[in-house]
This record gives sequence, structure tokens and C-alpha cells, in this order.
Amino acid sequence: MKVFTLLALTLALSSTTALAAGDHSSMDHDSMDMKNMAGMDHSKMNHGDMDHSKMDHGAMMSAVGMPAPAEQATQTIQVSLSDDMKLKFEPSLNLKQGDIVRFVIINNGQIPHEFSIGSIDEQKKHRDMMRSMPNMEHSDGSTISLKAGEKGEITWHFMGQPFVEVACNIPGHAEAGMKMNFVLAAK
Repeated sequence: MKVFTLLALTLALSSTTALAAGDHSSMDHDSMDMKNMAGMDHSKMNHGDMDHSKMDHGAMMSAVGMPAPAEQATQTIQVSLSDDMKLKFEPSLNLKQGDIVRFVIINNGQIPHEFSIGSIDEQKKHRDMMRSMPNMEHSDGSTISLKAGEKGEITWHFMGQPFVEVACNIPGHAEAGMKMNFVLAAK
């Protein structure tokens, strides 16, 4: 009986593996539960070639996109943070849905700054949080904190809501003008 049970279990598991490895092109991906896919390793996916129109953007890191591997970037933008509460971009921002951008950020000031990507609502919530924890530092894929003279990078895949805000959310900085809102052009 033990041999029969073991044989049946082995056949069941091997046929499941064989079926999973088959052709999925006719599969109804719209019916898939995307929320349970959050633990997947997306680092090797080519996000630029994907159709995001049916994705559950609520499962993404941000309403305006998510981090991406630097090697997938289609463009690089230099960002300068300064104590006159300005964000300077070279070249200037001209982004569209689906762009994967490598931001190379340098704090040219004498005080700490951060660079954060998100929706207008997400940035407001981040500023509120920073007021209650003003010395908090970030390096989480959407935000990077930089001390004076430090340099860092964020690579971001823009998708989802078209209204984006980049900001320094250290208390008082965005309010003094260290933020920029822009609209992603259609792909």
C-alpha cells in the first residue's frame, strides 16, 4: 500500500510539473490573482516590453511605477540637489509611460537632502511621516537620502498614474520649493 501511495504521489507531482512547463500562450492571464504574485523575482523581466494596461497597479510599489534594474534603463538623467531648495535635471524631464529611467543623484549642498518618486498623494503622506520622524533616512527603491556631497542612484519604471511628483521630503524642503510635478506622456 505504501508503494502504491508513493507511486501515485510521484506521478501526480511529475505531471503537475510537466503541465506547468507547457505553452501558456492561450492562458487567460486576466483571471490570474496578481496580488499573490508580489513575491516573484521581477528583476530579470523586461518591463519595457510588457503591456501594463491590465496590471493590478495596486500591487505595485507606487501608483506611478516601481523600481527596475539599472541595466534595463532606456535613459539616464542626472539630478542635482542643492541648498537653494532646487531639483535640477540634465537633460530636462520629458518622460512617458513605460520609460525606465536611471536617475543619478548628487547632493551638491551642505545639508542632507532626499530624492523621492511617487504620486502627489504618496509624497504628501511621505512628508507627513517625515515631520514625525525628521531624521529618518531612506534607500528603498523609490526614495534615497543623501548627506552633503553624497551620490546615489534610483532606476524607476514609470507606469500607472500619469501625475508624478519628485521631491525632497525632509521637513520644510518641499514646502520651500524642492519638488517638481509632471505628467507622463502617453506611450
